[in-house]
Amino acid sequence: MSFASSPPSNNYKLELYQSLLEHSPFGTLVFVYGVCVECNPRAEKILACGRRALLGSSLQENPLDEPLALIALKQEVNTALEEGVERFDWQPGLGHSEENIALDIRLTGNGASEIIITLLEQQQVGALPEAQSPDPSIDVPSETIGEAMVEMEEQADAPVADASPRPDTFELGAVEESSGDAGVLATPASHGRVPAAVPEPSIEQEPSAGQQPSAQQEPPGFVQDQALKTVIKKAFAPDELDSRSAVLEKLAGREIYAPHHPLNPDLDRDIYFDALTQLPNRQLLIESLRDCLADGVSDSQLSALLLIDLDQFKDINDSWGHDVGDRVLFKVGRVISSLIDENMLVARISGDEFVLLVKRIGDNPEQAMSDGQSLAEKIQTSISRPIADGENEFTLTASVGIALLDESELSPERALQYAETAMYEAKRKGRNGIAFYDRSISDKAQHQVGMNTRLRKAVDNQEFALYVQPKIAIDDGRVVGGEALLRWINTERVTNMPAEFIPLLEASGLIVDVGHWVIRTACEYVRSFLDAGLWGDNMQMSINISPRQFNDPELFEVIEHSLRSYEIDPKYLNFEVTENLIIEDIDAVIKKMQQIKALGSKFSIDDFGIGYSSMVHLKRLPFDLLKIDREFIRNIHSDPDSRGVVEAILAVSRQYGLEVTAEGVEDVDSLEVLRTVGCDTYQGAYFSMPVPVEQFRSLLAA
Repeated sequence: MSFASSPPSNNYKLELYQSLLEHSPFGTLVFVYGVCVECNPRAEKILACGRRALLGSSLQENPLDEPLALIALKQEVNTALEEGVERFDWQPGLGHSEENIALDIRLTGNGASEIIITLLEQQQVGALPEAQSPDPSIDVPSETIGEAMVEMEEQADAPVADASPRPDTFELGAVEESSGDAGVLATPASHGRVPAAVPEPSIEQEPSAGQQPSAQQEPPGFVQDQALKTVIKKAFAPDELDSRSAVLEKLAGREIYAPHHPLNPDLDRDIYFDALTQLPNRQLLIESLRDCLADGVSDSQLSALLLIDLDQFKDINDSWGHDVGDRVLFKVGRVISSLIDENMLVARISGDEFVLLVKRIGDNPEQAMSDGQSLAEKIQTSISRPIADGENEFTLTASVGIALLDESELSPERALQYAETAMYEAKRKGRNGIAFYDRSISDKAQHQVGMNTRLRKAVDNQEFALYVQPKIAIDDGRVVGGEALLRWINTERVTNMPAEFIPLLEASGLIVDVGHWVIRTACEYVRSFLDAGLWGDNMQMSINISPRQFNDPELFEVIEHSLRSYEIDPKYLNFEVTENLIIEDIDAVIKKMQQIKALGSKFSIDDFGIGYSSMVHLKRLPFDLLKIDREFIRNIHSDPDSRGVVEAILAVSRQYGLEVTAEGVEDVDSLEVLRTVGCDTYQGAYFSMPVPVEQFRSLLAA
């Protein structure tokens, strides 16, 4: 038997199938039991995904390191499978082409275990209705690409079952045998799908002789409108058709009960959904929240709002650009969406803020708070998992504010305000925090607003004073320097504590101008002590520099100008920075420290042991002195652990040649322990609290 007359071998068929797949002008993806097992180069190009990213991807999972287009595609496919829709238009967006991609989904195999997805670009869709072969002599059936792929599978002896649509599958515009016109691609109203282009009837087409005008010949756009209405009728139960909110809820993919409104079949997704994340936006959240509040408030059916704000997300936009930031936000939205159930709605309301509306979170306030706390922690844990974007990897944290909807006559806007107030309280406590709204937070927020106003006036009215706390040598009790400390004495002669106003100065940016005044005033003090013969050659005035002040580009110039103006040697100044500064850009910190040290001044690390620093930083950063935080000093005479920490810090400090000062020494017992372990100097109430400059002058003269 000759080769020509022999049936092709299975290998030959497989090679032919692979060749057709590889050179197909249409994108093709094959999923078996929900896992992508085959793709062609055209699909890779349309989705801007590499073959490695596509193969092995599961329809049931959305890892954060997957390309955004692939995640969005799988979401659309899953929704289409749930709704029984085989064909629809899809716009990848997110930096991809603005053209629509027509998706064709075919279920094959035993139990529909295999899914063939065909991606047709817009120009290809326009060519499909013609379905003409270049050679008129060749009769090519007008099949869909998906059907052609099924036939190729059968020819390759793959286990393919009947590829005909399921009885419950909804298809629009099937090809009518009498007309030969191409069908209209099915287009569900949900998830932002828009109908494929519908060819307008040509004005040259006339009814054939004896043929009466058909009711099927409708004006342009009629078929598209009817298709959309038919899809809506299929998607919603008859008793929901008069509910505008029901349509919105279905689009959101969540069931938030709402009063009925007239149905608008032409709902514009752009009005109610965020363009980037495809989540409901602020407007849809407000409507859903209003409907939720309209149900009334009772202790037996409490709802809640969780406002989720990504901590320091601005750094990603500033450092890597907004395109990267957008991709990260998209993935964060998918992370939060994966955690919600039918009683919840998640929305993106601004740049890096998401809101979760939870209906029926608890039967009583205690349970509602407990469940709200657990849900917030679950969200934080999921968000904190590393997010990959190309070669970059980001680890995020989130602050969550929770407001229980437990007030009658509460408006949606006020409820959001409560959640936002709680979120800012969580941020105030530190990153990755959780806080519940209560009246005391509002009172505190109002107090802070008032403090900010008064602080701005204090700067103009020069209400600040610079106190000095002596620094004492442990070996002989001499005053060897002092620390300049800011105090605010308002017009009523009331002294506000630094812990109350320093954070507000830092947050508002006023700390920069106030800090300039502190540096100049400290230099003025040292000049007066030198002139009076009270300042020894080895004495130093310590000045605190906050992180925001350290990043001030004018800091070096202010220091240099102050030293020159008061004609003092830079060696008399010691600048103290906290451990918070170390977690910033360490190379930039080192460069600036070295620039200031080149003048002749020194640097101390303040409050060592309670923040983010490690012993490695002591080696890298050009510090001269170290101050042990008062938390380790307070009980050093009675707590072996505190003493052990102090001894360890002292050992490392000696290794690096650092002088050590203990803060917060309040009694003679603590002082004796410090003397025993070899600490150099101390500050604290045992010798003197911070005092006005004239009183400090008296201590120097004693």
